Amino acid sequence: MKKKKFEGKVAVISGADSGIGLAIAKRLVKQNVVIYDISKNTHHQDIFAESFECDISDNAKVKAIVEEIVKREGKIDFLFCNAGFGIGGKVENSDIEMIDKILNVNLIAHIKMTQMFIPFINAGGRIVFTGSLASIIPLPYQACYSASKAGLESFSRALATELLPRKIAVTTVMPCDVNTNFTAARIKKTGDDKLEARGIRKMEEAERKGATPDYVAKMTLRAVLKKKPPLRCFIGYVFPLVSGGFISFLVRILPARFVNFLVRHLYT
Repeated sequence: MKKKKFEGKVAVISGADSGIGLAIAKRLVKQNVVIYDISKNTHHQDIFAESFECDISDNAKVKAIVEEIVKREGKIDFLFCNAGFGIGGKVENSDIEMIDKILNVNLIAHIKMTQMFIPFINAGGRIVFTGSLASIIPLPYQACYSASKAGLESFSRALATELLPRKIAVTTVMPCDVNTNFTAARIKKTGDDKLEARGIRKMEEAERKGATPDYVAKMTLRAVLKKKPPLRCFIGYVFPLVSGGFISFLVRILPARFVNFLVRHLYT
């Protein structure tokens, strides 16, 4: 990236206090991009023009933040919808309140925040959603998380068509396993099922061996800053030499029952 090209550009990132969001911010600030963070926890103040402490499911607070950023900058160029969390365990063991929360934070809040920012995004702007390979390969013991990411990817593709006349590109980034504090922060509620416990353990072991946040940030920016960004951007590997993009291809051509058979044998 050339610094002059991004001089004066404005980016908003939700969940930039850690992980992928923070890694994206660190790369953008080197290009003199003005960055605003919207996170539950505020850190790394030297990187951001301001870090707003906010639960993104709080509509009134998000609206006030949008108005404040627009008041200061007049427009934005990049919106990274990145905040989110995971829950682990069988659906039958999950709290109803936690199901509401994960769908609210991972999906509905991002839809609402995007709707608030859209009028202020310049032509040539970018909207980027942090999705997951779990959106096309639904994972056992992460059913609600998978559903939230599948909904986000579907929304992203529909939005891309709506915003095409305004020359605003929309991309969903779909990382494979990533080694961040997301794993440790996952909220787990499980029973006595040994298959459930083994499935979650396998999943978390794979995440800890996954890509670094900086690698995901590098590949994300490489994709979304292209002249014609992709609708989907797969990042990382499920197994050595087996990329997320190749897995996506297999999902399209293999029967759904067979895909579920493979997933079952991987995670149970």
